[in-house]
Amino acid sequence: MPGTLFVVATPIGNLEDLSFRALRTLREVDLIAAEDTRRTSKLLAHYEIRKSMVSLHEHNEHREAPRLAARLERGESIALVTDAGTPGISDPGAHLVRLARERHVPVSPIPGPSAVMAALSVSGFPADRFAFLGFPPRSGSARRDWLTKATAESSVLVFFEAPHRIRQTLSEVGSIFGNRPIQVHREVTKINEELVIYTNKLADSSVKELGEFVVVIGEAADLSSNDPDGDTLAKAVAMFGCMTASGSFKDADAVALTSKACDLDEQAVRKAVKKHKIAENQRRQSLP
Repeated sequence: MPGTLFVVATPIGNLEDLSFRALRTLREVDLIAAEDTRRTSKLLAHYEIRKSMVSLHEHNEHREAPRLAARLERGESIALVTDAGTPGISDPGAHLVRLARERHVPVSPIPGPSAVMAALSVSGFPADRFAFLGFPPRSGSARRDWLTKATAESSVLVFFEAPHRIRQTLSEVGSIFGNRPIQVHREVTKINEELVIYTNKLADSSVKELGEFVVVIGEAADLSSNDPDGDTLAKAVAMFGCMTASGSFKDADAVALTSKACDLDEQAVRKAVKKHKIAENQRRQSLP
């Protein structure tokens, strides 16, 4: 009879956030698969737990997962943990879970702390619908594409960012998200926990580039009752086309400049440009 893979959420900062069920599970399993055994050792020491551990991180998961799955098939129970929060949520673990399920090994979630939910709960934004985006790409076209796609999502957005890129990200996000409110949650549940509300189009130089960051962007305003007229949108589309045709301006920069010149919301410009591109594609496809 196979054992069970327990997917255990661990504290994102304050060690007292570990649930009773998670604590019991860590004490009872045969093995703990940890993203960083050094980090997990501190948690185990705090609760006086002595348990065998094996390292399972993004660089070795595909190699180690089959070995762990074999142990599960032999009847051993394993707790899967990451450095903080829930395994598989912008953290390693999904491959092992998938492999366990393919081999008909029971997988049981032990829910708990979540930086995403913690930030949303104190944001004041309606969270009946939101999009979690993980970490933005570090640089290059992938990052530009990521930001452009993010602006098309009108619901509340949540993503993580590294301390050495937080100022750059705030500058970029502030310049392309129009009037949407931006919150930055630093070191959630830790001693230096801090919430900062940023002014759009302005990167706050006072941000401390230390710790872990969760960025929450409020939902886009409903502009349907104040739609711009067709002539203004046509002018905006033409201006956008002039700036991007030669490759002189990136799409995000062209949208920002066009919105200012035409006194339009950036979201309205993006929608008009997208609608124009679709119409052009349809026109070309209809040509003999």
